[in-house]
Amino acid sequence: MPIKKVLVIGIRISAVCLMFAVCMVVSGALSGVDRVAQQRPPAQSSSQALSPTAQPTQVSPQTPPRTQPGPSNLLFPFLTFSICVGVVASYLILRSTWHGWTLAGAMFVGMYGISTVASQIESLVFLSSKLPQGMVRAIFVQGAIATALFAPLAVLLLGKWRVAMVGTVSPAPARIGAASAAWRIAFLIIAFVFLYLFFGYYVAWQNPEARSYYGGPEWPTFFDSLKGNWLNSRWIFLLQAFRALLYVGFVYPLIRMLRAPRWESATVTALFLSAWTTILLLPNPLMPASVARSHFWETLGFSLVFGALLGWLLSTPPSVVNRSVHS
Repeated sequence: MPIKKVLVIGIRISAVCLMFAVCMVVSGALSGVDRVAQQRPPAQSSSQALSPTAQPTQVSPQTPPRTQPGPSNLLFPFLTFSICVGVVASYLILRSTWHGWTLAGAMFVGMYGISTVASQIESLVFLSSKLPQGMVRAIFVQGAIATALFAPLAVLLLGKWRVAMVGTVSPAPARIGAASAAWRIAFLIIAFVFLYLFFGYYVAWQNPEARSYYGGPEWPTFFDSLKGNWLNSRWIFLLQAFRALLYVGFVYPLIRMLRAPRWESATVTALFLSAWTTILLLPNPLMPASVARSHFWETLGFSLVFGALLGWLLSTPPSVVNRSVHS
């Protein structure tokens, strides 16, 4: 690849990262999420939802005092978050065979679905007693505004708004049959629930501050935690199965638009899910730093493993019919 083309692509990707940061700032101001964060949370009760590795107890989770993070503490993690998301989003857009509003729509569904919808469902369940009233709604609005602004602008900046006049057409991926789709989705649901509880126990739940924050016991082994959750909080398995379906639905358009080898789809999907975990590096006035850091490592490990499985199982090689037509 010519050096000039590499430099142009590098400048465009840098512009996309900067654009993402600007969109996040603008959406935060329009949604009022910072203002809502300064309000007092609702009164806590002794029967609140716990972490997926916890068991109902009478211990009230501790809510840290809310302090506004200083600019110096916010700048570096915010840049890290913006660069990670911007680079991975740019790769998806540049490698996509889709263009224009179709591509922007797929990016919106994938980004908003994973970063906001799938994650904030857990906030509603586990953190409703800790968050100020209207916080989750403000986060949904912020995510919608930021993604709606970012997706089309990123497609435009990267020169993917119009179809390039190329002599060859990329073969379409083969369709997944009903039976094949059923077992793949079933496997992904089981893998999602297992990996969620696995990383939750071996990473987040090993932190005593996390157990204190959510008000749960110290399980002796992973299998004890599985048994305890099944006996006392069986709804957690249904919740995570539902979230697994959301992950499949939100990410599938991104995988479909790539028309890439399975290893590439697996890699970029793992990186796409992992990029959003870097938001946990930002100072969080509603969660102790130690708990947020544990959740970062927990979700990073989960995202890498499940993302690779997701990308591998939802991708298919080009169909034989299309390959013969375009060869």
